[in-house]
Amino acid sequence: MGKGLRLLPSLAFTLTHSHSGNCLPRGSAVGFRSISSTSTTTKMSAEHYKFGPYKIEPKEVFYSSELSYAMVNLRPVVPGHVLVCPKREVKRFADLTVDETSDLWFMAQKIGSRLEGYHQATSLTFTIQDGPQAGQTVPHVHIHILPRKSGDFENNDEIYDAIDVKEKELKQKLDLDKERKDRSIEEMAQEAEAYRSLFF
Repeated sequence: MGKGLRLLPSLAFTLTHSHSGNCLPRGSAVGFRSISSTSTTTKMSAEHYKFGPYKIEPKEVFYSSELSYAMVNLRPVVPGHVLVCPKREVKRFADLTVDETSDLWFMAQKIGSRLEGYHQATSLTFTIQDGPQAGQTVPHVHIHILPRKSGDFENNDEIYDAIDVKEKELKQKLDLDKERKDRSIEEMAQEAEAYRSLFF
């Protein structure tokens, strides 16, 4: 796994819920941090996030590591639909480093587990649209995490069509020179704050 994740003991977290048995034990330090505590909020609020050509407000971001961040979605398909992205602007999945790939998926595993419980879901969909013909509209690698419940879609795989539709709508709506008209920044910030509380 290359050099592996750099460990930052001061940013250790505790995992209390294991989905697959592959989670780290209590107290393992892996470089992840919640961004809601007083000591890190100031530092994190000054941190700059990019999603392809778009600037992301720090209050939309609810979890961060040295290499990745998680943000609420402007146009969620289901409740709890969030995105996990590398901090470095990388267009295609194959262009991620080994460390970035590991960090991105470890974060997705942790966040998915917490959001599944929070939304009282029973399953998770993890998906990446890698390239324009795969439906990727923002040229920055991102994992969609969607908590799933029985009957949320009539046919289970319709969720992928719904993601494609939302991505196409998003491409039409996002414009660097215009204000976004979808969910308000206040609504997204409130959701992000609720999710931050899951990582104490």
